[in-house]
Amino acid sequence: MPKFAYKARNKNGTLVQGFLDGDDMANVKSKLAEQGLIPISVSSAKASMGLSLSLMFKKRVSPEEIVLFTKQFSTLFKAGMGMENILNTLAKQSKNPTMQETLSTIKNDIQQGSSLANAFGKHGKVFDDLYINMLSSGEEAGILEEVLFQLADVLEKDFAMRKGVKSAMLYPKIVIGVLVAATSVLMIMVVPKFKEIFDSLGAELPLPTKIMIWTSNFMTDYFFFLIMGAIGSKILFNKYYSTPKGRHLVDKLTFKIPVFGPLALKVANARFANILACLYRSGLPVTKALSITGATIGNDAFMRDVKILQSDVEKGHGIADTMRGLKYFSPVIVEATAIGEKTGSLDSMLTSIGEHYDMEINHTIKNLTTLLEPILLVIIFSMVAVFALAIFLPIWSMSGAMLK
Repeated sequence: MPKFAYKARNKNGTLVQGFLDGDDMANVKSKLAEQGLIPISVSSAKASMGLSLSLMFKKRVSPEEIVLFTKQFSTLFKAGMGMENILNTLAKQSKNPTMQETLSTIKNDIQQGSSLANAFGKHGKVFDDLYINMLSSGEEAGILEEVLFQLADVLEKDFAMRKGVKSAMLYPKIVIGVLVAATSVLMIMVVPKFKEIFDSLGAELPLPTKIMIWTSNFMTDYFFFLIMGAIGSKILFNKYYSTPKGRHLVDKLTFKIPVFGPLALKVANARFANILACLYRSGLPVTKALSITGATIGNDAFMRDVKILQSDVEKGHGIADTMRGLKYFSPVIVEATAIGEKTGSLDSMLTSIGEHYDMEINHTIKNLTTLLEPILLVIIFSMVAVFALAIFLPIWSMSGAMLK
């Protein structure tokens, strides 16, 4: 019996992918419906594998391109342009072949009577669940123009926040990278020269010099193994992080890193407030909005708190009351949510808190270099001092002995 690859959505709207045996595509769609799944696409498994291989070599669509596309999409739709013309215009304007092909496919699906959300939903690698669910709620409620504007706004804020954090991380990465490279060069190329001099003099070496020479010998003799060990450690870390337990532990520890931990927690709270406000304002039920928000936060530890929150809300508990018993929601966001629930203005309160955190994160990022400089300078000066002592202590000792 032929095998078919399928994409479908369950009752909660979650995207499900897999393979299923069937006589033909219609038979597979029928089987999916019996399982309570709504088929999005069904294709031959062989054709699907060929497509997957071709996608590996295609240029990816960056978050920046998605933000730009959404802003242009919103502007053209507001101007009254037809959907097919919008997609055709934006496909021609895009310089990314993958984006061009995606938009052309979406346009063809819409011409054949597909809804906007279903057409975009077939391209989960380009448009995530947040995007698709926002489009779906906008279509159903007849407020697509407003939803597109909100979507463009939240995506732009999220992209700016992520870009700011990456820029802040770049400085310490460069400094530490240069420090590691310089230390490696000194240990492998410079210290052996001094070792030859010390050996020729035959004097007793002080402890710092012995440690430095031992480290130099170890790095020189096992340089290849050290490189392979570093690569192997990276592979093992990635493999461990890909497991649910590993991802949860690493993401949990991320919040405890000095300087960067509090920043990561602020970013998670800001994303939660911005995305939940946008989804809730678009008309999605709060439980559905929480489900999508949790999946888009990007931190497993925070996501688990959101899942607990979603579960308790489904049982009839208040949002703020549940938040108070969870670990990662800040007191500010909890109290703002409580006020929003009481006054019936949850979306506006979350938006205000999101804006507050956006400003606070920008301020932290701007001052991050100032915060890190003393730490990095202490590390650099400590390395220089240790190296200088290890080199010059035996020289001073020998000079003193010669003078006597």
